[in-house]
Amino acid sequence: MDKHPRANLEKKAGLGKRFAARFLDGFLIAIVFGILFFVIGGVGGAASGESNAAVAGLAGAYLFMLIGFPFVYFLYHTIMEAMYGYTLGKHALGLVIADESGGGITWVDSIVRNVFRLIGFFFSPFSALLAVILIAVNDDEQRLGDMAGSTIVVEQA
Repeated sequence: MDKHPRANLEKKAGLGKRFAARFLDGFLIAIVFGILFFVIGGVGGAASGESNAAVAGLAGAYLFMLIGFPFVYFLYHTIMEAMYGYTLGKHALGLVIADESGGGITWVDSIVRNVFRLIGFFFSPFSALLAVILIAVNDDEQRLGDMAGSTIVVEQA
């Protein structure tokens, strides 16, 4: 995997590709969490020794998913973007995250843009709508996290 491929600042990612990349990333994370859900549920249930062990295990797994999913989502995006300049979903679609001059983003840039994603996770319908509106009306097609982190999502050069 290339680290921080060159960005083509003239070709913005657009809503469609950004949505598709987010869908792919969410799908990958959901697969991992689905596996973890059943592993934690099974181990938790077996360890409880109760007659309703399956219920106890699934309750523990559900709590893990409820709390853990947003933070794993945050860590996945932050680490991949800071280290490589893209997530797997963005890479599959030929997208890259760059600073506003077209260079690679820093850890701080990635953390800032993804803190907004984490906050948005808890206000999901409203933050998604705000992101769509901002991307649609902003010349650089930036969502709030991109603006705060001084980043832009564009096609690879």
